[in-house]
Amino acid sequence: MKFFLLILLIYNLLDAEDFIEFDYEGDIYYSNVSAFIDLDTANEVADYSLVSEFDIYSDLVMQTFDPNIFLVEFALHPIPILGLYLRDKQQKKYDRYNAQTSNLIKSVTVGFNEPYSVSFFFGRMAVFKNKESQNIGKNRAYIGYLITIGDKTIKDNLLYKNRWINFEFKLKGIREKKNKDLDWSFRVGYKANETDNFVDTIYIGARRSSTDYKKSIYSLKYNSAFLTMLEVSVKTLELTTAEFIIEKKFPLHWSEKMVFGLGIGYLYNSHQKYGTDVKENGLSNHQFILRPNLKF
Repeated sequence: MKFFLLILLIYNLLDAEDFIEFDYEGDIYYSNVSAFIDLDTANEVADYSLVSEFDIYSDLVMQTFDPNIFLVEFALHPIPILGLYLRDKQQKKYDRYNAQTSNLIKSVTVGFNEPYSVSFFFGRMAVFKNKESQNIGKNRAYIGYLITIGDKTIKDNLLYKNRWINFEFKLKGIREKKNKDLDWSFRVGYKANETDNFVDTIYIGARRSSTDYKKSIYSLKYNSAFLTMLEVSVKTLELTTAEFIIEKKFPLHWSEKMVFGLGIGYLYNSHQKYGTDVKENGLSNHQFILRPNLKF
């Protein structure tokens, strides 16, 4: 309830259409609404429509200390929330999907450590203008500093009270053309937890996704994605988490800008990541990831 009150407060504070823009993104794993606040109204945001992918990265890095945007985002993770419901309210059905030391539902929901979060970003933004529409939408690239907060943590589809905060340096962007989409994220950060059940960590991660609606749906080069992340304990510098996912994307030609994706991967969690209370509920060091996704 506190989170929804916070979002309502933020919305009221940011009710100024002349320098604030709102956007949203729908995804069964990661959906969000966001508000962009222009910190440099005297200058137009740079247009990178004709800039190559590599030059986008390098140019933004060179402008790291020249911020022009403040962003507020509320994110929700529908599939992980469904996993929480199934284990809590449908335990018998959930147990039917047990397979030796793993669970098929957990394989689908694993990889998201919170049901929701609120983020604050301060940094540099550029846009990708579209000839077909004046609406920028999600066509933006960023570099800067991100703070994310939450009050719940998910482990094995069980929900724990745990106020946490992330500090990140991040390079992120989404570029949508008529027939192509490109999505990337590179980050390094620190996560602090209030309870001893979850250790504080340092992490580094990368993700890149490419979709081409005109190429063959079987093309790995044009219709695929990858995600990787490594995390170590702040106290011991021992590896706590390693994650890798590769995803094949299938553009749905009967629907504009809708993509079905199927990702497979591997997640390693060490015993160093959790405190005694969490370990007592069981711990799987090795987890297969199966991630069907529908993006629209």
